[in-house]
Amino acid sequence: MKQLTSVVKAARSATGSLRVVTALGWTILGLSFSAWIVGSRFGWREMMIIAATGVILLVVAALSTLGKLDLSSSLKVEPARVVVGERAAGSMTMHNRSSRHSRAIRVELPVGNSSALFDVPRMASQAEHDELFVVPTSRRAVIPVGPVTTVQGDALGIIRRTRIWSDSYEIFVHPTTVILETMAAGLIRDLEGQTTNHLTTSDVAFHTLRDYVPGDDRRHVHWKTSAKLDRLMVRQYVDTRRSHVCSLLSIDRNEYADEDEFEVAVSVAASVAMQAFRDEQTLTVIVGGEQIPAINPRNVLDQFSRIEWRDGSGGIDTCFAAARRLANEASVTTVAVGRVPLIPDIRKAATRASLSTRVIVVQCNLDGSNGYRAIGSTYFVHLNSLEALRRGVMAVM
Repeated sequence: MKQLTSVVKAARSATGSLRVVTALGWTILGLSFSAWIVGSRFGWREMMIIAATGVILLVVAALSTLGKLDLSSSLKVEPARVVVGERAAGSMTMHNRSSRHSRAIRVELPVGNSSALFDVPRMASQAEHDELFVVPTSRRAVIPVGPVTTVQGDALGIIRRTRIWSDSYEIFVHPTTVILETMAAGLIRDLEGQTTNHLTTSDVAFHTLRDYVPGDDRRHVHWKTSAKLDRLMVRQYVDTRRSHVCSLLSIDRNEYADEDEFEVAVSVAASVAMQAFRDEQTLTVIVGGEQIPAINPRNVLDQFSRIEWRDGSGGIDTCFAAARRLANEASVTTVAVGRVPLIPDIRKAATRASLSTRVIVVQCNLDGSNGYRAIGSTYFVHLNSLEALRRGVMAVM
């Protein structure tokens, strides 16, 4: 049993060692072996030279990977959350923990879909080497940074030995948002909501006393005042209400002319969500028919950074159907979409929403003009830039 265990460990070690050979290395090995067979069989000296050259390259590449590294690395990126266009920079520190000088090494640092390459020189014992880098933030995204990886090998890339020295991090590039007017229209009752001018006989915010009217609930009779005035007086309350805002975002690629139009729609939906947080209103965010947690502004913006469009799914029909299911009591429902859907199709989709909600459709068309109009019970806001959103929302609220 012990012998079998030893054989398995040896096989695993050999397999791990073979992983350092790249596709180019296996190609050179195969060509060298083939050239040696042909040269030895037919006596071709040229083939034997090719085989010998390949073997020499493999040996030199193997020697370049020798040597043990005793390093530590730290990776910092500040800030971890930025808005599109803001600067995000990071630093990488390599520390030589060995009692001897370290050899010059190459370090790879993945940043998004690309990798930054750094040539770290020889370092004395306990010395450190710092490298700075900039994270691109021109587009909304979640950018993975790291891990720090050292690369030992030859210049041709025949054999490549890597080792990871740090964890990886995520940089959240949030969409651009604008401040809107309060979206307090279409209100529903709430125990701790904002007071209104609407008087009611049953609520929690006391307003005044008035004369009794037949049909009033006798539980609201103020008996002490009634005894003083010798007539029945009842308590009058003020209706307290609070908006429930539902922010919808279509992620169907077929409903947008291009990616820039989609990015404006993402910013529109995020702006509505952030305004709901500022107004301390109930918020439901639905993206492509799926609800995302509306825990706090940072969490919502993090989720918006991850949004990607799809082909043929997650359109306005799906969004309104999800709103009817998940936010049936919403007082204001906004949907951000591109220029492609026709108004009759949008109105048909909007019929899926609750009858008690005010529906505001924000259509993004970067080549169009700004405007707004009401068609039936649906309000349309047409935008050619995010900056026009505030005026458009004010016009229909």
